[in-house]
Amino acid sequence: MLFLDDIDIFTIINQNNKLSHLEDAKSEVSEKLARTKLTLKKLKYTSELESFAREEKLFKRDNEEIFVISYE
Repeated sequence: MLFLDDIDIFTIINQNNKLSHLEDAKSEVSEKLARTKLTLKKLKYTSELESFAREEKLFKRDNEEIFVISYE
């Protein structure tokens, strides 16, 4: 005999898959949060602020040119 209810084996497997995907997403978000907090701590200093703006946001001074080299 087989009894089907709202909580059957297929629902349990589906919920476990969703849970594992959500746990993976949670770990990715927590890693991003840690990197962002570290960046914010570094940006409290003026020298770090200038290097961040130049490297990450490609800011430049008026008399400079920037060449971006990317590898595919």
